[in-house]
Amino acid sequence: MNENTYKLAAIVLLCTTIAAGALALNYQYKYTQLETDYQLLTDEIGDYAIQVDLMIDYGDGTVEWYNDTWIQIGANLWDLTLENCDVEYEMYNFGVFITSINGVEADDSHYWGWSYIEEGAWAMGMVGADQYNLHDGYIVGWIYTGF
Repeated sequence: MNENTYKLAAIVLLCTTIAAGALALNYQYKYTQLETDYQLLTDEIGDYAIQVDLMIDYGDGTVEWYNDTWIQIGANLWDLTLENCDVEYEMYNFGVFITSINGVEADDSHYWGWSYIEEGAWAMGMVGADQYNLHDGYIVGWIYTGF
């Protein structure tokens, strides 16, 4: 190889390095802009929505979490469940009764009950899901359990 070939290879390598650096800076700038826009959006949403965590315990060791879920202010557990899960239910005077979540149906020996975190421990819900209003930071869950 002669000297011109080495010079040409060095120039090509230099150009590709400069181009890669420019692309990296461009992508970094776009990422920073998106991150800033996302933060502004979440700040605005915070005026109209809350974040809660929803847990679905299928009773067989399978647990699904829907963490940091945004839902409108004033929503209840029923609203949150409908937003995140495939739900079947029956309406009664005391409120809504869940008969199936994500295809797992209540039967003669099992039912869906809901709980919430209170002082670091799970506590059973004492009202219908449609009567339990959510607040920012709440942790709630549905548990498939036996009688």
